[in-house]
Amino acid sequence: MKKLILLLLLIYPMTAVAETYEWVDERGTVNFAEDLGKVPKKYRKKAKRLGSDEPPAEIAPPAAVPDTAKPKGVEEKVEKKSYGGKDELAWRREFLQANSNLQSAQTELDTLKARLSDTSSMSRSEYLIIQNSIKHAEARVQALQKKLDQLNASADRYEVPAEFRK
Repeated sequence: MKKLILLLLLIYPMTAVAETYEWVDERGTVNFAEDLGKVPKKYRKKAKRLGSDEPPAEIAPPAAVPDTAKPKGVEEKVEKKSYGGKDELAWRREFLQANSNLQSAQTELDTLKARLSDTSSMSRSEYLIIQNSIKHAEARVQALQKKLDQLNASADRYEVPAEFRK
């Protein structure tokens, strides 16, 4: 029974796509956030993205126009273009997450199929469990592909540029 449970845990690895940031405040308390925007400004430079050696991407303030370019007393409004109520960053994140989820599911499916290539040392129950897992993984890949297709259709409807879909 323990082998079966261990096998099931190995078959369905939990994958996380979300980024998590960690920082220590002035009291020495370790804090976590799923979005760099939720990290207080004074700790953003010290925040670490968990699971990565890369420093976190900076949240850039709107581009400043040199004072000489603006007439005095006139403030310039920086408008972010919106596509269907979402800005560029939201579209990029959605596509990144959808593509990442699909790639992860496809990798899991490929791994399961590879495990069936040598069934000589496998019991009948292990073989059946893997076959059943393959069916579930195929269904998951199809569902994620459908979700990505719907996202692409929505992006087409709102004329989202192709460079946001990478």
